[in-house]
Amino acid sequence: MNTALIRMSTMDTEVGFGYEYLCFPPAGGTVLGLRGLARASSGSEVWGAEYPGRGECLALPPAGSIEELAEEIAGEALDRFGADGLSRIVLIGFSMGAFVAFEVARRVCLRGHPAPAALVVVGVCAPHRRARGSGASEVERLIERIALTRPAEYRDYVLDLLYTDLRLTRAYAATADAPLTCPILAVRGEDDLAFAGGDDALRAWRAWTSGRFECRVVPGGHLGVLTPGREAGFWTLVHEATARQGVMR
Repeated sequence: MNTALIRMSTMDTEVGFGYEYLCFPPAGGTVLGLRGLARASSGSEVWGAEYPGRGECLALPPAGSIEELAEEIAGEALDRFGADGLSRIVLIGFSMGAFVAFEVARRVCLRGHPAPAALVVVGVCAPHRRARGSGASEVERLIERIALTRPAEYRDYVLDLLYTDLRLTRAYAATADAPLTCPILAVRGEDDLAFAGGDDALRAWRAWTSGRFECRVVPGGHLGVLTPGREAGFWTLVHEATARQGVMR
């Protein structure tokens, strides 16, 4: 299995924030779906992790687990950026991509390298607060999103990706060893039904790092930060939070 790390925007040294971002798509998503986010990044360098079986990796077999996927991406990221370069990159994961980003960060550390600059998790509760094998409500939310945002000719393709990824998500159960040392920013939409019971499951990400932690609620539903017109606000949130957490060097 191979993955691809794709540059989606380049840094403008006049207005850039001095560090880079590596984004991880949600279930059923591809790097292409994050292009709008990258364009709104205010001159920062943004990369995307393309999972096997889609986009530039279409001919490759899908991953067997989130852990397998993360192991592959961690190795490729270290090869491309180097350990020092990766320590200045913020990982941003959307829904399922948050678990992939989290596992990538842990694998970098387990190899004896510094942690990434920070981890941003969007639209997903902490690993230990989700029931293994669950996901019916997540399927409904994501299918609704796909129906609203994808042309009919692409819908079957995206739904196939979605069901493949949800199989990985349902089987995922993070181990309690090796918490991170980098800051974590956890974000969710105020109308996200996954958090109808409150923010305890989002705040629970605090247990997965010995570094600083911040939790924020933003307008919109599940992954509403990717809605056209809201991307710039998301970057403002990320830049402000990472600055407060001392990520800028």
